[in-house]
Amino acid sequence: MISNTQNDLSIIKQIIALQSMDENSLQNMWDKFFDYKPEVSSRQHMISKIAYKIQELAYGGVDPATEEKIREQAKKTSLKNQKKKKKFQPQIGTKIVKEYHDKTYEVLVVDNGFAYEGDVFKSLSAIANKITGTKWNGLKFFGVNV
Repeated sequence: MISNTQNDLSIIKQIIALQSMDENSLQNMWDKFFDYKPEVSSRQHMISKIAYKIQELAYGGVDPATEEKIREQAKKTSLKNQKKKKKFQPQIGTKIVKEYHDKTYEVLVVDNGFAYEGDVFKSLSAIANKITGTKWNGLKFFGVNV
């Protein structure tokens, strides 16, 4: 759709008006454009989505070829992220050793967590915290590569 100055000003005014709407008016505006509830219960999220919709209706949306490219890229990115997420699952009986401040610390992987100094912990982070007195990512502290 071809834009003109008068139309552009109308669009801008509609978008600016969204910022000063109360919650009820904003919800009514949402319902006017969408047949589903907002994905996130955030005022700014709703304003952004409604503003985009106003512009999309006035100037046209994303063409189908671009939408397809976006979907393909999102799928590739999602697959990459799934491959990256590996859960640390050491075998029971594995000993994890860490040198820290000239002292050697040993942790044993047991059935329900990690044994250290006679106690069983659910995570390596809890043990790292006990050793250092500060919060740590347990995998990083113990140098475990996942």
